[in-house]
Amino acid sequence: MRIRNTLFVSTLLALAPFAASAQNVSITGGYGQLDGSSGGPAVSVPIASPTDHLDYDNEDASYTASIAWHFNDTWAMELWSAWPSERTIDVDVENGADIDVAKYDVRPVMLSVHYAFPEMASRFRPFVGLGWQWTKVGDEQAAAGQPQLQPLEIHGDNGLAAVAGVDIALNKSWFIRGDVRYLDSELTTKSGTAQVATNHSADSVFYGASIGFRF
Repeated sequence: MRIRNTLFVSTLLALAPFAASAQNVSITGGYGQLDGSSGGPAVSVPIASPTDHLDYDNEDASYTASIAWHFNDTWAMELWSAWPSERTIDVDVENGADIDVAKYDVRPVMLSVHYAFPEMASRFRPFVGLGWQWTKVGDEQAAAGQPQLQPLEIHGDNGLAAVAGVDIALNKSWFIRGDVRYLDSELTTKSGTAQVATNHSADSVFYGASIGFRF
């Protein structure tokens, strides 16, 4: 995790001169849905019946914030982040109450370069972007009835990211935004005394809406 944090900070420092040369800056605050891929951490849990199975809830709503440095009317660099989004694991019992297994939070951060298309109908501005994402995992908790999972550690990673959206101007400064973001990620899980690492895909798609202000 320390290596990934160092890489993130180093990337920001390397790009700082480009940000300083920006003509203007915009900020957004919003809300959306972070949907993860199916499946999740490989954990050792007793399954009482062949009809029961592990169930992964990889969908949760989250607040977002971003800042973008605009080099001209077309190109910009954006730093975007979502608040922690909860993920839960349980045993889906066919003929009874589900059994809690574990939960954890994921928080993606995305740095990308955007290209804005020409304005349409005097207020609509589509854009696309490509960049890199860092996913931080925190608050890992094994359920009280799952002592074999202690200690539970889940680590995020970094990978490619892409975004497509549209800005709708309200006036010269304020705008509203709708966007979709793809985050290529993988999680590494260690649980129990053996602490054997297992990896699984954690690709996510974020559907968001936000309001922004351009200085």
